[in-house]
Amino acid sequence: MILTDNILLIEPIGFVYNPETAADNRFQIEKKTNNVQSQFNNFKSTLVNAGVRVHVLRPPDETTPDALYPNNWFSTFPPNRLMIYPMMALNRRAEKRIEFIEHLKQNYSNIADLSYLENSNLFLEGTGSLVIDHAQKIAYACLSNRTSANAIDKWRSLTGYKVIEFTAQDDNNFPIYHTNVILTLAHNFAIVCLDSIIPADKKRIENHLKSKGREIISISSEQTKKFCGNCLALKNRKDEQILIMSEQARRNFTSHQIKTIETSTKIISSDISEIEFTGGGGARCMIAELF
Repeated sequence: MILTDNILLIEPIGFVYNPETAADNRFQIEKKTNNVQSQFNNFKSTLVNAGVRVHVLRPPDETTPDALYPNNWFSTFPPNRLMIYPMMALNRRAEKRIEFIEHLKQNYSNIADLSYLENSNLFLEGTGSLVIDHAQKIAYACLSNRTSANAIDKWRSLTGYKVIEFTAQDDNNFPIYHTNVILTLAHNFAIVCLDSIIPADKKRIENHLKSKGREIISISSEQTKKFCGNCLALKNRKDEQILIMSEQARRNFTSHQIKTIETSTKIISSDISEIEFTGGGGARCMIAELF
């Protein structure tokens, strides 16, 4: 794995329950929130204290309720590539603000924009759709309304990365909306909800993860609902691997799973429970890596 200690967060300006995304995101819950800004601030401080370089951008208005999930509309690649992605929800496409893109372009000279695929109803929502190992140039992609096989083909041709595609469903046979809620990659292990992957694909994905030298930490569908699959491996300024997760996720790993993780990495967690149930995305979703 190529890890970074440099990330981007977006302030939760106008963050509310988004009915446009709730149609296929079964993690969202419509209820009152009171502490979103304070949870965001604590999350940011936790990352800074862990030795991560955190850059924050602030939306100028409240028209983009899911703006605090920037990893869906762009991602970066080592050493200087920026990729912009096609988004399914109309009100999420507005997150791709000109001023934000211009800010990113200051550090990235190799830029590709796949937004035009939105006109053909082809979507690929960044590192929500793609869980990427840049060192081995491999990405894992769970096909869904937000992760089109045709859009993956375009991404594959641009990057030269190999993409391992599969299908996954929840307990009610409803498609998993994003790959990164059921799969996390780190140097020595992979956290994955194998039970959500359809039988035709399950063993193939498990064997592929193991073939890359990763120990499998298998989580249940109930743990997935608590965002145990939605973690992100980063490094700190000392070049040590750290694993970012929500406090809810940390509480719902078993003691054995925690021990396995802590064999090779330090867990960094923060309470973002209101963000999780309102937006349907956890700690990983809030972070855009800057390579």
